[in-house]
Amino acid sequence: MTAPSVPGADPAPAFATAAACRSWLETAPLTDAGQMLALFLRELKALNRATLAAAERLEILELLRGPLYDAQEEFSRRFVGKPQPLAAAEQAAFSAASAAWHALVTGYMRCAEACFANDARMKSKAALVLQRALAALVAEQLATHRVSRQPTAEHWRVLHQLYAAAEQLDVAGHDVADVARLGKSPGSPQAAYAEALLLAAANLHEHGQRQIGWAARWTRRWAAKIRVLKAAPTSSPALPLCVDLASELPAGYAPLDTPGARWLDTTELRHSIKKRLALLAQGEAPARLNLGEDCTQPACEQLLTALYQRWCKGAAGRGLERRPASGPCRLVAGAEAIHYYLSGRKPFKQVAPTDLRLLRREQEEIATFGRVATHRDENFSAQYGFAVEVWQALEDWHMIDASAAGMRIARPLGQSGARIGHRQLIAVSPPDAQSYLLGCVRWTLVADTLEVGLQFFPGRPEPIALRGAGLAAAGEQYRPGFLLAAVPAIRQEASLVMPVGTFKLGRTLEVFAGQPRQVRLTRLVERGADFERATYEPA
Repeated sequence: MTAPSVPGADPAPAFATAAACRSWLETAPLTDAGQMLALFLRELKALNRATLAAAERLEILELLRGPLYDAQEEFSRRFVGKPQPLAAAEQAAFSAASAAWHALVTGYMRCAEACFANDARMKSKAALVLQRALAALVAEQLATHRVSRQPTAEHWRVLHQLYAAAEQLDVAGHDVADVARLGKSPGSPQAAYAEALLLAAANLHEHGQRQIGWAARWTRRWAAKIRVLKAAPTSSPALPLCVDLASELPAGYAPLDTPGARWLDTTELRHSIKKRLALLAQGEAPARLNLGEDCTQPACEQLLTALYQRWCKGAAGRGLERRPASGPCRLVAGAEAIHYYLSGRKPFKQVAPTDLRLLRREQEEIATFGRVATHRDENFSAQYGFAVEVWQALEDWHMIDASAAGMRIARPLGQSGARIGHRQLIAVSPPDAQSYLLGCVRWTLVADTLEVGLQFFPGRPEPIALRGAGLAAAGEQYRPGFLLAAVPAIRQEASLVMPVGTFKLGRTLEVFAGQPRQVRLTRLVERGADFERATYEPA
């Protein structure tokens, strides 16, 4: 195997020995993640061009590795969890982080070259070198997933190449210490390779950042349970993940008949997850199952079930039939903008006793004409940034496209429009529809276009004003919200969509929809980035 060349004419590294590297780290600005990452990138690039003894290079990389992981974790806050597409500064930060991981991988690949050249001092280090290179690729891959992107073909080519090298040197299953990532648990090239394949199969872009963090932690811990086989496992009750080492693709569910085909035996992992799911269903706390002190129910069980389907059961099943869809659809994002358009382009105003007759008349006009026929402010949306965006519904049978519960839409990255975040409240008017459906963003994915998966809430949305009721809420301002009518055909109760922080079990709210009334919140259905949806009963 050959490490990629490092072009450029940067200055020589600030250190060429492990002792000098230690001295450099003692004076480095470790508290400034941005400055530290820039220094790491500069020095790693310079080291990758320099001619060093492989053992010395490895010792230097081992010294830099821990601080680099710490700096990357802090620096990732500049781009992780941001709406898509990323702003220019966020994109620059993500590119810098990726470049630093790539430079670290290249450094370890330089060391791997010495292992293949029968360097006497490096022969016993082959497992460590390849595990470190694969682990750095996994870290870069996770950062990519966390910004709603998929790893490139080059990423998979290098990953497969490194694992093939581990097999060739007969060190794929050899354990090595990896305190920076695994603490007291050992790692191996095979475990790091399996971790990358499991992360790709998890469809992480469909989950929020908190769930991605859980999935990454579980994957890192459980990857050691995976065996990478040259023949399909005979004991697996489901179609196992299969990958071709000669390809530029991640593992899939289709069996392959090529010399480079490898199968992931998930037998041990399957038993471990099934046991945890059974205990969670019985009410056991996630922390007691070593899932993490930060894991909460029911989100923990839902995520673990999804991962079990994708890792051990041949992908997740589809709940509702999908159908091809094409054509333009209109989208509005954000509660205030949605309220504006569902109200017939009327700005949201506080309800006062003198407004009741006017508001009742406007409700009647919406019911009759689908809009407010009078007092319409055509310029308000432009003045306040409320805009209906036109997106395209994609025709792609292999992805989520359209169903009774959602759809998949896309727009060119260069097209101006709102930035879209995970679990953000949206309203959509599908092709040829005259009214809006209320829902939220289920996932985003950035490639040549910005693709968005939408989940619709059942029931026709009605714009309302709401506030707390009772003495404790005296003087509280009304805020925009939405009522969703019950849908008996699918056993869906009526629900209320309200701002984040509104829900409290048993809380009484005053709701104005033509006339004031009071309701009591009974159950939180879901919580998004900027909304909560709950069922209610008359108070």
